[in-house]
This record gives sequence, C-alpha cells and structure tokens, in this order.
Amino acid sequence: MRTLLILFLLLLGTPLSAQELLLEDVIEDTAPSVVSIVAQEKEGTQALGAGIIISADGYVVTNAHVAEDAVKITVITSDEETLTARTVGLDRKTDIALLKINHPLNLEPAHFADSDLVRVGNRVFAVGNPFGLGNSVSQGIISAKERNIDKGPYDNFLQTDAAINQGNSGGPLFNMNGEVIGINTAIFSTDGQNMRLGFATPSNIVRWVVKQLKTNGRVVRGWLGISVQPTRITTTEGREEKLVVSAMAENSPAYDAGLQVGDILESAGEIALDNPRIFSLGIAQTEPGTVLPITVLRNNELLDLSVKVQKMPKNNLSPTPTPTTTDIKSLADLGIDKYQVKNAVYYPDLGIKAYFDEVNREMVIVAIDPQAEILSKGIQIGDRFNMANDTKIFSAEDLRIKIKMAKDNGKITLIFLKGGEVDTVTVNFNEE
Repeated sequence: MRTLLILFLLLLGTPLSAQELLLEDVIEDTAPSVVSIVAQEKEGTQALGAGIIISADGYVVTNAHVAEDAVKITVITSDEETLTARTVGLDRKTDIALLKINHPLNLEPAHFADSDLVRVGNRVFAVGNPFGLGNSVSQGIISAKERNIDKGPYDNFLQTDAAINQGNSGGPLFNMNGEVIGINTAIFSTDGQNMRLGFATPSNIVRWVVKQLKTNGRVVRGWLGISVQPTRITTTEGREEKLVVSAMAENSPAYDAGLQVGDILESAGEIALDNPRIFSLGIAQTEPGTVLPITVLRNNELLDLSVKVQKMPKNNLSPTPTPTTTDIKSLADLGIDKYQVKNAVYYPDLGIKAYFDEVNREMVIVAIDPQAEILSKGIQIGDRFNMANDTKIFSAEDLRIKIKMAKDNGKITLIFLKGGEVDTVTVNFNEE
C-alpha cells in the first residue's frame, strides 16, 4: 500500500512540472507581442508604460493615460528595436489608446481571448515595463470580476493579484494559453507601490473600443437617454433584484418610445441587466440605429416597447433634464418639496440638476444625466450633499464657483449625507 501511495503522489507531481515548463514556453512565445512605451510630454516630462502589438502592420494598444499628453511616442520592442508611433485615437472613458507604429518591422501580434469566459481563480501572468526597467513578468490569479473602482462610467475590471507597478500601464494580462484577457490599467495602493490589487480592462471591451478607434478615430456609443438603479420587487417566487428607470431625458429615444420613470426592466434585447454599470455598458456598445426590444413592468403589467438607439450626445451628457409630472411625483416620495424643483440649477460638469435647501443648508439632486459619471458612484435622485472639496456649500451659485475653481485639478470631491452616514464621492470632470 505504501509503495502504491508513493507512486500515486509521484504521478500527481508530473502535471505540475509540465505546467511550469509550459509557462516558461508561453512567456517566451508571447514576449515579442509586448512593447515598452516612452511618451515625451510638452513640459519635458515623460510617461512610461507598456503596450500590446495587435497587428503585423503596426497597431499597438495601450492606456489612454500613457499616451494622451504625448508630443512624441517611442515604442521599444522585445528585441530592443526603437520605433516611433502616432496616436490613432484614444478613449478616456475606458482608458484605451490605439497607436500606429510609423515603420513596422517584423512585428508579432498577440492573440485575444474571450474575457467573458474568464473565471475567478484562473491563473494569469502580467507583462509590462515597471519603473522603466523593461519587460518584466509577474504571475497570479484572477481575484475578482466586474470590479467597479470609480475610475469611469463603464468600470468592469478584472482584478488580479499578479504584481502590477507604475510602468505596467497598458501591458497585457495573459491567460495560461498566452492569450490576452485584459489590459493592465490601474492599481489600488496607498503609496504607489504594488499591493497585489491590480485591475485590467477585459479584452472584449478592449477589442470593441479598438475597432471603434481604428474606424472612426473615436468611440461612438449608443444612447437611450435613461438612467437606472437597482430595486427589489416582490414576486410569487419571493424578492427579486431588478433595474428601475430612475431618470429620463426629454426628447430622448426612451422618452419617444414611451418609457416612463418607474418602469422596471424585464429585458432589453440581449443586454444583461445584472447592475446599472453592465446595463449602461451594453447600451453604449449597441450600434446607433439599432431597434432594441424592451419589456418593462408597469403597474403590474408587462409592456413590450421598441426603442431606436441613438448616438450618444457629445460630452456624454444629455440635454438639461427637466422633470416630468411622473418625476415630480417620485421626488415627492423621496420627501422633496416639489415646489423647489423649479429652483433647481443645472451643473453640466457634474451632470446633475439640484437646488439649495435653505433650511438644511444642503444641495438636493432632482435630476441626473443618464450617462453622468456620478451615477456609477451610487448617487441617486433625492441624494443630498453639503460640502465640496472640504468646504461648506452656501448656495447654488457658491457650488458653481467651487466647481469652476476645482476644474484646474480635473475633479471635485463632494460630501453626501445618507441615512445619517457620510459618503465621500469624487467626480472627474469630463475631458472631451
């Protein structure tokens, strides 16, 4: 029996050794598709990052924050060839940039995998240019999926514990078959160093953005003109989590199709209704002109509607939202004085309409643009805030001044009051 047990353990060890050898081979095979990037900026500074060759004719994918301020871009291949490149287009909302090498030489492109098939626990390895040292490899697993880190309106990151440091931005996250499943985009850190909390943009999002950038030089997104938020309803099967239409822009596709604030979404074509971010991403990736069948629950009745998806308005914001009668009724349910709604001021940089409550000395949100970043941070109609960048807000005009002063920093921090708790929310100003 002892001899059989030893033999069994030895046999179990064989696949592990084979996997270790395979990993070395995979790293060697994928190395030529990874490049280091040096982006010279106007002020004489430079941004360091990494990138992925996606075609033999010289297209390279990296992060937008690596290339966005560059006046000159240098791409360094794994065999130390130094090539110049230009920016074809970039998308700040997903932090993806597409570059084109001016004179490509014997380039080997990477292969992409379907990131929807990635599972938590899958082994992965990251390749990048940490601190400008050149291509370096780190290994780990997928720690989580669909992570929201408040980086943008379409956060849907793969989280990994593979070491990612400054300079890894734009580099690939590979599976064990040597296929790209994501682009390393961000880290969570208190001091800028690796804490084994890295985040990669899934390959399926990367491929969609790259196709748009290659065709149009920018990303064209679909738009319905609604915002949604989670709600729970009671059915014969118990309590279910659903998405409810919480705000809608007038003269939007959804408005014209007959949707109403308060409608509960039962289906929207093939778009997943898991959460507001996934839904918004699905709408954004729907080609303008598409007729989308939508089923909603309204007054305990199912209604089938058809909405023609339109091109998202410039700056990713809808026209100034004006509350409809239905909106005002729902505001009253939130304890908001409906007569104050007419005094609300529109703040396009935040994508909200709000009035100053003189009694409680706070701003009260009465409308939110359907694609405003603040929605992705859990803010809803009826929420209240009383501070901006650590200073008290004294009036609606005072908030406008504070926003103007904060624009140089590209963001503003608001303090919300929710159920006796304080919630700090940072909003990045739109850059397009």
